[in-house]
Amino acid sequence: MKQITKLFTLFICSMVFLSCNDTAPKKFEFYYYPSRNVYFDVTNDQYLYSLDGGKTWDSLYVKTNKEPATLGTKRIIYSTSLDVWKDNQQHITQYNGQMMNVMNEDSSLMQTDLAADRKIKKAKAPAINTEKPEKKPGFFKRLFGKKNNNNN
Repeated sequence: MKQITKLFTLFICSMVFLSCNDTAPKKFEFYYYPSRNVYFDVTNDQYLYSLDGGKTWDSLYVKTNKEPATLGTKRIIYSTSLDVWKDNQQHITQYNGQMMNVMNEDSSLMQTDLAADRKIKKAKAPAINTEKPEKKPGFFKRLFGKKNNNNN
């Protein structure tokens, strides 16, 4: 009876041990496009991208079966977190990714300056000449001259 109790206890302990080992972190699959520094979350069908050099990230939901041709080649990445972009610097280094920085910190200043430059250029533009230009004789008249009836 003691052996059966020991075997039963051993069985229960091994089941608990196996169930505890089954708590390995779940891995999520992503496609990484290094030429555009964009991720595709396979689980949620959404693209993750940054336009300001990785300071902020946004997502775009897309449900299609087509591979995007404009994003370049993809690399498959597995992450234990859905926030794969937190390791972006590592991915850029590892896959030779290109950081996109479309948004500039001084973009509002730049737009204002450009608008001011346009106004200045408009103000300094030369006035349009409204006088009609002197008409030159046509090609054939210049080539053959005016027909003279006196020489007939």
